[in-house]
Amino acid sequence: MNMYPIGKSIQEIKTPALLLDLDKFHWNIKKMFKFAKQVGINVRPHAKTFKSAAICNKLLEAGAIGLMTQKLGEAEALLNAGVLYGDKNILISQELADPGKIERLVGMNVAMGESKVLVAIDNVAAAELLSKAALRWGIKQHVIIELSHGRCGTIPGKPSVDLAKKIVNLKGLKFRGLYGYEGPVNMKLALQRNKLTVDTANMIRDVGIDVEIVSAGSTGTYTVTGTYSGITEIEPGSFVFGVGPEGSGYGFKTVNDVHFKSSLSVLTQIIGCNFSDRVITDAGLKVMSSGFGSPLVRMDGEIIDCDGVSLSEEHGTVLFKERSVLRKKLKWGQKLEFIPSHCCTCVSLHDNLFVIKDKKLAAVWPITTRGKYY
Repeated sequence: MNMYPIGKSIQEIKTPALLLDLDKFHWNIKKMFKFAKQVGINVRPHAKTFKSAAICNKLLEAGAIGLMTQKLGEAEALLNAGVLYGDKNILISQELADPGKIERLVGMNVAMGESKVLVAIDNVAAAELLSKAALRWGIKQHVIIELSHGRCGTIPGKPSVDLAKKIVNLKGLKFRGLYGYEGPVNMKLALQRNKLTVDTANMIRDVGIDVEIVSAGSTGTYTVTGTYSGITEIEPGSFVFGVGPEGSGYGFKTVNDVHFKSSLSVLTQIIGCNFSDRVITDAGLKVMSSGFGSPLVRMDGEIIDCDGVSLSEEHGTVLFKERSVLRKKLKWGQKLEFIPSHCCTCVSLHDNLFVIKDKKLAAVWPITTRGKYY
């Protein structure tokens, strides 16, 4: 028996529910990969944002060279879901310090192919642990060095060159390149950080070490980093859901004039309607991130002009001025959409994405890596 109302109006979906507008989603993918083809840059989408094997497959089909995950558990779940084929691979961007996790990583490559899962490292101790584990299995673990632009990573320049020299002398490792995520910053700072990344790659080449991958670039900086000479791949994630004034992502202010369509929303129902200055819905913080401010509210396809949304654990209170004409139009039982200010942390709260086409439910996609934070 079908537990979801496939083919029915979104009005029949039980709330709260995470919705994906299929047409806008496809528009966003087309825009990103059209850009990539025009400028000749590889795209490695960051799956920490969308966490769904179905979305991974759409992006790989569109031309992604592989995927990035933040966590080992994410890579493990996606690999086991069968998203990779041919020469596609996964790059884990967060370093590993636990010996058990290192064994799991190497084991994935033993089972699925030596170069299927790469990992970022930033110190010799991790390199040595990885090498020993790989040697026990008779393979090489492929690694990249993360350059620090504010979090983990090595200092750009000589410290990174020194680490690369040590990596190539460890028999259980294969050095593939650098990862220098510059963050969703303005153009000037992005260019400064891109220069440090590319200069460091060239310094490593100058000592006779091949640097195949030079990876950087968020959705907010994709046009800047994607056209910077020496960067080989960009790592956008939130573009599939939209950023800037037009949609979600990291707040509703655009960086570097980046715009994608708002394809992600949370369907919610008005459950309290007794007050002239507010309505209360069934979507709160447990289904909605407020990491970059309150969500926007959409009714009948249009953003409404309310006084904001207050989120508690299980309730979303939409606020209005006294005697608001718009407030009077809202009725008990009516359904609204919240557009989250932070798509990544919103998606991680849900089990499924409800895929919408022409205001009807077309499919339900599981959030494959939900809870895979280890």
